[in-house]
Amino acid sequence: VVSTQSTGVLNHFQHYKLIHLLRMSAADSEDAKSDKKENETQERHLEKFMGRKERRKSSLNKPLQGDYIGAKTNNKILSIIGKQEEKEVLFADIVIKINRKCKRQERILLLTEKSLYNIDPVSCKSKRRIGLMYIECVKMSGLQDNFFVICVPTEYDYLFVSSKKVEICLQLRRQYQYVHGGKVLPVEFKNTLEYKVENGIYRELKFTNDDDGVSTQVFEKKKS
Repeated sequence: VVSTQSTGVLNHFQHYKLIHLLRMSAADSEDAKSDKKENETQERHLEKFMGRKERRKSSLNKPLQGDYIGAKTNNKILSIIGKQEEKEVLFADIVIKINRKCKRQERILLLTEKSLYNIDPVSCKSKRRIGLMYIECVKMSGLQDNFFVICVPTEYDYLFVSSKKVEICLQLRRQYQYVHGGKVLPVEFKNTLEYKVENGIYRELKFTNDDDGVSTQVFEKKKS
């Protein structure tokens, strides 16, 4: 037997639950609209890239996730960015970094609201932090390769390899524009790229199409 008082409490709870569900539904609807609008904006940006950067058909409809490695819930990574008073993970994934000796190294490329991080995926220690204020431009070829260069004139440049190069560039451009008060990050599309390895030493990358796909040649140049 249920008392009248208990029934009243139950009805009140059901009423509260219904209102709560309706509010959640409305919030979900607004989130869905926001996500749709963001996706449409991303698509418009992608169209611009597709006009200047050849892309494989398999990559055209890939969803843009941002965090591919669970960085937003990784305490070690959150501790690294927290020391710089940063908290937003805008992009995170394993990429290949080409080092000064032209050797390939796996690295976590992490973009926050203020910085770009190069993190060792084994030790989970930061190898380098670049403030977005100090990035000059991004360089990539116009062919179907996965190379891209982050140019930092006050230090030295980074050469990375990633199948998510377009998403990285889009996220970087958007946050760079916010940090710089509306200034747009330049992106250069050339099949011959020059980047700075260290002071006085530069490398030149030449990309060409051949029967096996895209061929990449590296030349070292010294400058006084």
